[in-house]
Amino acid sequence: MKSVEVKKRISELSETVSLKYPAIGWYFSSEEIENSLVFQNKKWVCMFMYLKAVLEKGRRVRYSDDNNKACTGPSKYFGFRDLEDDDGEFIADVERLKKNRDLARLYYNESLKRICPPKEKYLYMERIIDIDDDKEIEVINFFPADITNLTKLVGLSVYDRVANMDNVLAPFASGCQAVFTLPYREKFKDTPKSILGLGDQLVRNFIPKDMVSFSIPSNRFVEMVDNIKGSFLDKDFKSPRGF
Repeated sequence: MKSVEVKKRISELSETVSLKYPAIGWYFSSEEIENSLVFQNKKWVCMFMYLKAVLEKGRRVRYSDDNNKACTGPSKYFGFRDLEDDDGEFIADVERLKKNRDLARLYYNESLKRICPPKEKYLYMERIIDIDDDKEIEVINFFPADITNLTKLVGLSVYDRVANMDNVLAPFASGCQAVFTLPYREKFKDTPKSILGLGDQLVRNFIPKDMVSFSIPSNRFVEMVDNIKGSFLDKDFKSPRGF
């Protein structure tokens, strides 16, 4: 979905849903866009260490198959490099997020099935308001202002669906999987789901305590916003007369 259309829908969404931080968009490009942040440090860094620069300063982050000494998660989960099988060692023994290596290996196999090949050489993450109108947005990350506004997005996700219990997923996933890998895969499904994320315990060290991500493919987002008129978001639940 073109950035100009996404911006229009975000403006409409803001009339009923409050966001704590600016919405982020993801797009592919064959161009090495100037003034983009890349992993330059010669030591380990997490992509979420750069999130504040994106949200507050309007910086753009570029991802590719080159991660230097940084966390390899983005380059692998975004499809630029192969996801290496370490026999479950990192997830089970280092991070201790899985009870044993058998469970960690199952996580690896499941993750492998959800990675889609990149369209272009580079993938960019940037505030929607700063993205050129003609860019094709793949995925959008929203950061609801509070639980009430999160529930509004959840409700809108199920409003036009036959199934009621699984239109919003809260998967066990790394931060990079939650904000791009999983919602991007949903884009290719007939009924794409929304992804609630940033439950990664490592990532929590680098983001605000009140931050959760609500991520959706851009095409699904447009559908959801176009459904607002006439929905529960069009009612006044504060007044009994609203019913």
